[in-house]
Amino acid sequence: MENGLGFDLKALEVFAAIVEVGGMTAAGQRLGITQSSVSQTLATLEQSLKVQLLDRSLRPPVLTPLGREFYARASLLLAQAQAVSREFRQPQATPLALVRIALVDSLATSIGADLINAVKFRAAHWSLITGQSHRHADLLRHREADIIMSDDSLPPHADWFQARLLREPFVLVLPRLFNGPMNSLKQLAGALDFVRYSQGTVIGQRIESQLQAWNIRPPLRLQLDNSYAIFSLVRAGAGFAITTPLCLLQSGLAAGDVQYFPIPEGEFYRELTLTARQQELGSLPQELAEDSVALLRQRILPALQDSMPWVLPSVRLGPG
Repeated sequence: MENGLGFDLKALEVFAAIVEVGGMTAAGQRLGITQSSVSQTLATLEQSLKVQLLDRSLRPPVLTPLGREFYARASLLLAQAQAVSREFRQPQATPLALVRIALVDSLATSIGADLINAVKFRAAHWSLITGQSHRHADLLRHREADIIMSDDSLPPHADWFQARLLREPFVLVLPRLFNGPMNSLKQLAGALDFVRYSQGTVIGQRIESQLQAWNIRPPLRLQLDNSYAIFSLVRAGAGFAITTPLCLLQSGLAAGDVQYFPIPEGEFYRELTLTARQQELGSLPQELAEDSVALLRQRILPALQDSMPWVLPSVRLGPG
């Protein structure tokens, strides 16, 4: 331990094992070394630090006050060392020539250019595809994508790294000149046609599921695949729609083109989540999740403050 520190990681590991298993013999068994090696390592550590870490007059040995403080610091150092080891060994074991990212259209439109710059900074070889969010989970399962940023969620599992990027409420979109009854969606559907997302989309399936839970079944007349087409019909007065704030911003509607309101029956939500395979991309998924949340905070919250400030308390960025 002639490194100027007075200890090395192996000495910290031995000391932590003594504390955690309650003795030198048990620590040796845990680490696969002899009891005498454990004893010698501890003695050398205390001599190098010029402090007594354990009171050996008691059985099992008990931490001294300085020993308690040193153990807390040593535990943090060991945890960080283990994290560094995992991060740098695993990617080398399973190298990826190309990082393939699939994301929903609304993310691509709202923060796409900045997200591309973040990906370029994080990965030398990458590709990015949008659309078909109903296929994102399968793309990941079948190794046709390495990271998805999507509303096509996967059940939590030890195989997946998952980080929520955004939770946003669904909102009601009405033609600019509509001033009829809107105390309930049933009442509204009696006055206007419902302009739906098609059932081939994840967002369309989520909306239909909630409408059925509320026992609301507007006639199947208008179904479209994308937000821009839906809001074009609403703007033209063809009917009303249910969507999310991010999708509204994606469509590029100017102030006054349509009206926005909370849904009378109550709030329900869409979540966008970043999902990747555990232990294959190092810290890249976590870093991209953090970058995406920061970009959404910079781009989306000010726009919502201007256009629909009443929705902000229901918007959640990141995992919290």
